[in-house]
Amino acid sequence: MKFTVFFFLTLIFTGFKLWAQGDLEEKEMALNNSLINLRNAKSDDDITRLNRVFKKDMENFLKLEGVFKYKFKYLKTVAILDSPDESFRIINWNLEFSDLSYSYCSYVMRWDEDKDVAKVTELIDNLDPYSPKPEGIIDAKNWYGCLYYKIVPFERNNKTEYLLLGWDGGTTGSNFKIIDVLTFNGNNVKLGSPVFKGKKNISKRVVFEFSDKSVMALKFEDKRRRIVFDHLSPESQSLAGIASYYVPDMSYDSYNYNDEIWVLNEDVIAVNGEDKNEKKEFYAVDEKTGKIEKQKLNNSWIDPSNENGTDESKHVARTPESEAARLALEQEDLLMPKVKKRRRHDRRNPSGLSVTTGKYKTKKSKRFD
Repeated sequence: MKFTVFFFLTLIFTGFKLWAQGDLEEKEMALNNSLINLRNAKSDDDITRLNRVFKKDMENFLKLEGVFKYKFKYLKTVAILDSPDESFRIINWNLEFSDLSYSYCSYVMRWDEDKDVAKVTELIDNLDPYSPKPEGIIDAKNWYGCLYYKIVPFERNNKTEYLLLGWDGGTTGSNFKIIDVLTFNGNNVKLGSPVFKGKKNISKRVVFEFSDKSVMALKFEDKRRRIVFDHLSPESQSLAGIASYYVPDMSYDSYNYNDEIWVLNEDVIAVNGEDKNEKKEFYAVDEKTGKIEKQKLNNSWIDPSNENGTDESKHVARTPESEAARLALEQEDLLMPKVKKRRRHDRRNPSGLSVTTGKYKTKKSKRFD
């Protein structure tokens, strides 16, 4: 009897959960219609007006029960980022205007375990695209605006802070990449933290400005616990100091996590991550039949640091690990005491013969009177 009641209650709970998910999916579809209208806007006034409508619809949707863990399916031009510890999520989108400047909208949803509800905070983009990014700690009402694409938790002062990587389309002349930190103070959202140690100072956030004609890489390497990015240089020395003419110069820097802070390291070795073994197809002549046939290509990644690989190439790429090992060996070699070896002539070695007589040279001992 108890099993029957338990089974019946389980069916009711499962059915209610599926119904709730279906209801949220329908509401997301309606929200997506509002987004489509926004993306189809032709003028700046229409973009501003329709974005107000979409923001209101989004805010109402985020307050619905179950949205915190809901898997979005239809909002293709809205970034949905979940923190790795599942404590909060960021909902983020951009607006592009006719002068090629950008504006951004974002909501932060944080799960309140005490009240078992999600707290929703809007990040308000109040910064003019041509104004410099703030350097200090800011609140949600004074956001600079960008699209976040990576969240990385780290520990500082026995508390969890969240590293954010972001992109800003900026202006007609330059783009931005941003490294920032998100923290929570009660129900308040804060951005910025004094954790980025450079050569001369400590910064609360790091902002890179570069030419809109170039692309800057900024990524997090989980294996080495570091942020790797392109080093930027002016296109020519005469343009030094003008950020819109800065481009990647084929060298890389990084911020490495080191006991609560991120330390700048210049001129580091960047390594591509491992690709998935994706199967691809191509057309080639079959050696047996002489016909052109479709063949499969195994797009497996070959570790360039593998010295025991089967590849015919003898070249072994440098990696941060291999460089560390090489430097350690060099340091060990410097510390080893040098032992002088006595040279002995081998009578079977013709290099020991005199160039004039052809006889073996002997060392004469000194006579002392």
